[in-house]
Amino acid sequence: MSTRGLVAVLAVFLFLMTLGWCVGGTPEVSVEATPARERALEVLVATNGKVEPIEKAEVRARLDGRIVAIPDPGVRVNAGEVILRIDGGPVEAELATARSLRLNAEDSLRAARDQLARVQKRATTDASLFEQKALSRERHAESQAELKQARSRVAHLEHDVPLRVKSLDHRISELEARSQAAVVMAPFAGTVYRTDAKRGETVRVGDRVLYFADLDRLRVRANVDQVDLGRVKVGQPVRIASNAYPGRLWQARMADLIPNVVLKESRRVVEGLAEVTPPSEGLVPGMTVDVEILVDASPQALQVPVEAVFSRPGGSFVYRLEEGRVHEIPVRVGRSTVSTVEILEGLDPEDVVILGPLAGLEDGDAVNAKVQDDG
Repeated sequence: MSTRGLVAVLAVFLFLMTLGWCVGGTPEVSVEATPARERALEVLVATNGKVEPIEKAEVRARLDGRIVAIPDPGVRVNAGEVILRIDGGPVEAELATARSLRLNAEDSLRAARDQLARVQKRATTDASLFEQKALSRERHAESQAELKQARSRVAHLEHDVPLRVKSLDHRISELEARSQAAVVMAPFAGTVYRTDAKRGETVRVGDRVLYFADLDRLRVRANVDQVDLGRVKVGQPVRIASNAYPGRLWQARMADLIPNVVLKESRRVVEGLAEVTPPSEGLVPGMTVDVEILVDASPQALQVPVEAVFSRPGGSFVYRLEEGRVHEIPVRVGRSTVSTVEILEGLDPEDVVILGPLAGLEDGDAVNAKVQDDG
């Protein structure tokens, strides 16, 4: 094509472009759009928490010794069943010795009193015979000396034995308590969910041995951010999820809020206790879970995506799509979720709104809208 022909083509193109701008205004902008929908609305507070049993017991060793019986983790036991037994043989031997010493002490006093009674009876007889000149002075003197010695021994033992018995009673009580401490019974029906020692290991008083709980009654200690505290109430439904079980949800209900703000990983939170509704299988004490607290709900509410609502000092507005052009519509908004905003006034169901972000879009502009169909 010659230079003159090329110039002519460019001139025609510029003329048509100018004509298009004069007739149609600014070129159309491509945008995303979606209809306003009426559907169920759930306002959630999302956070995290840790699973813990409502009723639990931490069992520690109450006796130095070797473990002879301990359940494996996961074993269920009934109330009153043995969940820990420590070898009490050495204590039982000491207890038997202490009881024997106590018995011997009491027997020695009893024997001394019996001996005194016999000696006293014989001395009385000897005294009568001595008066009758039927017993020598030497034998009478021996009889009286024997009586004095028997009385002295009884007096000594009546002072000493009660002290020895009292001391031995204290020792026996101590040993009996230690003997009883060798066996720990389950305080309630539940499950051993963790052990820190094994059969055959030696433990000392105070060592943690096992953790025991009623795993049918669990709760989640949830971290409620201080900014959400005004929305979270006792009795609200709670949903629980775990990365260990994708797609699975457990139901719970907020049972208590502990009115004490604490700092956790740069978050100012209040702890909420959400009791899990049975069944709770799969949840384990100590597990970290995701928590959603349902703070408000409506079976039917007109909603648009959060990307469709814009704000300015005068209030909120949307861009409604009508015959290929956008119109700025003031709206009154209500509740909001992470993804949607409730529209109380300004829109009707199925009105199509433009999604942001938008650059330079003005009221009345023509647009090329791709309408999402989200059902």
